[in-house]
Amino acid sequence: EDEVALVQEVAERTWTSVLRARAETARRESEERFRQFAEHSTDVLWILDVETKQMEYVSPAYERVWGRSADALHNRDQWLETIHLEDRERTAQAFQGVLGGETVDHEYRIVRPDGSMRRIHATVFAIFDQHGRVRRVAGIARDVTQHDGSMVYLVDTDETSRRELSLRLQEAGYQVNRFVSAQAFLDVAPVVVPGCVVLRIHGSDPDELMLPRGLKGRRLALPVIVVGEAGGNVLFGVQAMKAGAADFLDVPYRPDQLMESVASALASIQDRVERDRAADFVRAGIAALSVREREVLDGLLAGGTNKTIARDLGISPRTVEAHRARIMERLGAQSLPELVQVAMAAGLQA
Repeated sequence: EDEVALVQEVAERTWTSVLRARAETARRESEERFRQFAEHSTDVLWILDVETKQMEYVSPAYERVWGRSADALHNRDQWLETIHLEDRERTAQAFQGVLGGETVDHEYRIVRPDGSMRRIHATVFAIFDQHGRVRRVAGIARDVTQHDGSMVYLVDTDETSRRELSLRLQEAGYQVNRFVSAQAFLDVAPVVVPGCVVLRIHGSDPDELMLPRGLKGRRLALPVIVVGEAGGNVLFGVQAMKAGAADFLDVPYRPDQLMESVASALASIQDRVERDRAADFVRAGIAALSVREREVLDGLLAGGTNKTIARDLGISPRTVEAHRARIMERLGAQSLPELVQVAMAAGLQA
């Protein structure tokens, strides 16, 4: 009887250890899925400790939307200071509702360091502890500012030329933000609203191409149209394109040439925005997959069939087929080639 009791005790301890190990593995995998989703999401995800009022997590999108470093956001008061003064009290009241256990959807405006404003739609909800008390508050903030795709950033060191070009672009219906130097624009480029850059240079000095080079080096998707006085120097036009310019116009040029180049550059931005939105949808779907579904997806991307994936995972081909159907439904794919394509667009490797 003692031996039986000992065996039972050891078995119980072993099984308890197995369950704890499985729970720990599941927790780590869940945290990894959340991290991947948060880091690739265009929305800002944040978690706040209610007792200390300290930020426990702020996703990387905060820097793009707020124009501030996520590392510098430590507490609730700092976040409230970024909100437009007219919206601050209303937002604070909404936050108090969340502390009472409510889930709140509301909109407010933020003021970025460069003085521009963004309109934010936020969903804020409570996270309860095992005793039913609100332990944390979490939120999802989305930039819903309406941009009509007509923003042009004009960079020109010459005041007369800058004024003339600005007037011409405004008459064509574009919003124009003027800068007196390439460096002045590069300083704010990471946080500006998507738009086209018109760089007017005077002369054919390659050093004047520091703007497209700088944007290219930082991987900022702001197409640059270089307008310069190359005097028929084809080599300078080639240098401009190699530096990262989307187009080069040699002075003199027809007025419609500039407008055509600007329209084409802005259209390319809109196409990229739509592709990014589609990729965000797929990333969110991938992050929501179960561990087994992700294993099946990895098998499909590796070229496996239902049979080979089933053999590798130790499950039946029919189970693989069921997982595959759910994966395709979640990611909006109608066929296996389309599934591979959307997964690769979201950053996975085939």
